[in-house]
Formats: sequence, C-alpha cells, structure tokens
Amino acid sequence: MATPYDSPPTSPRSTHEFSLPYPHPGQGQIKLIGAGPGDPDLLTMAAYKAITGWADIVLADKLVSKEILSLVTCQLFIANKDKGCQASGQAELFQRATTALNLGQKVVRLKQGDPFIFGRGGEEYLHFKSLGYEPTIVPGLSSSIAGPLLANIPLTHRGTASQFLVCTGTGLLDTIPDMPTYVHHRTTVFLMAMHRLAALVDDLFRTGYPLNLPVAVVERASAKDQRCIRATLETVVRVVEEAKYRPPGILIVGWACEALVENPKRLSELSASEMSL
Repeated sequence: MATPYDSPPTSPRSTHEFSLPYPHPGQGQIKLIGAGPGDPDLLTMAAYKAITGWADIVLADKLVSKEILSLVTCQLFIANKDKGCQASGQAELFQRATTALNLGQKVVRLKQGDPFIFGRGGEEYLHFKSLGYEPTIVPGLSSSIAGPLLANIPLTHRGTASQFLVCTGTGLLDTIPDMPTYVHHRTTVFLMAMHRLAALVDDLFRTGYPLNLPVAVVERASAKDQRCIRATLETVVRVVEEAKYRPPGILIVGWACEALVENPKRLSELSASEMSL
C-alpha cells in the first residue's frame, strides 16, 4: 500500500526505475486526472482504474486525500508545494514526469478536485504537449460543485438561483481578484478564499452585496469530519472565527444557501454553535 511520502515503499509495480535505458522518445503515456474532493467513493471509474492498475508512477499534490493515495499500487511521489516551495515542487514534478515518460512509462498526474477548475490543469497539459506527450484528460468531481451539495446546498434551485459562478479568492501571485457583481438569482462559490475572508467580505460589501445575504462555509468537503458553517455576509467572519475554522474550505454566497432549509431562522441572530451543522 502506497503512503504519501517522497520515497514510496517498494511494491511489485515499482521495479521500473529511472535507471532503465531510454526507449525512443514518445513511447511514454500520461494521464492528467482529477481525484475529486477526497472521498474515494467519489473517484471516477477511469481515475480508479488508472491509479490501481494502469500507472507505473503516480505524481500527486499533497491536497489529494490519504484515503485516495492509499489506493495507489505503483510508485508514488507527493510534491512539496507548501508556501514558498510551489515553484520548486512543480519543477520537480515536471522533471520526474518527463524522466518517466522518456523511459516509456505510464504516468498519472493526480490533482485534487478537477485539474481545470483553478488547478492549473491547462498549464500542465500544454507543458507535456510541448515535450511531445499529449496527456489524456480524466475529469474529476470539483469541490466547487460537489462541496455545496454535500452540505445540502444546491447551486441552482427553481425560483431561487438560476445560475452559479465559481471564482477564486486569490489571484495570480497572491493578488486580489476583481469581485463579481451582485446578481440576486446567482450562487457564487469562492475557492482559495478563506485565508482572506474578512477582506473578501469587505470587497463584496463594496460591490453591492446585501448584508443579510446567506452564506455558508463547507470545510473538508466529503471527508468524515466535513462541517458546514452557516451565516450571513454580515456575520460570517465572526461566526467562522467562533467556530474555529478548519481548512480546507469553500465559501458559498447566495440565497440558494437557504433553499433546502425548512423554516430558516434569521441567520444573523444565530450563534456559531447553531450555525454549525
């Protein structure tokens, strides 16, 4: 069973070492795969088959859950992408993948959620294609869609929300992205936003979002300790602090947050314990 360490354990499928003679370039294959929000039951069959039987090496990000990584039956490498190490971690991933491809190996690049929803999937696709290896794309279930519904929040709901928008709370090189305008019948999901929640809320206020707009924070979507914290835009910073937020999490903003709640109370009057479901 593989473990999430840089030096994976020996397994029957890990005999393809980088010291093998190179075949003709182009014989390797690579799949760019989304691992979903974290629960192995939410993997696609294509992803499951790739990491349990097809791949010679799996290159993953640390955000991929331990439960999913434990399914890997071949060589496994986990990139170090902690703050300050993103560039070097990505470079090492590219180097290991390229070496394996040049050896003629079958490579899985495994990324959390869906690789193309703020996962830099396009960048990696273009990188490998420039080397002569066109990745096979295997979509994953994005937490931006699965996370809200796992907390009983539909992104669209007849008479409440007729559209939804997925945004990043952090722009390129930690810049502050422009906020979307307020639309009454829209649900907005923010990824990578919780570390600057207070500033983001201020940005939304200035953009015209109402104080009483329902919001929710879904922590650790699909994990056994998943939690949903409900509030309004006016109270969410205080409520999240009182609830002792546990990353990672997504922020959902819009009237659809109340769509499946029977007889919703005034969220602005609830305590943090009442808002945590």
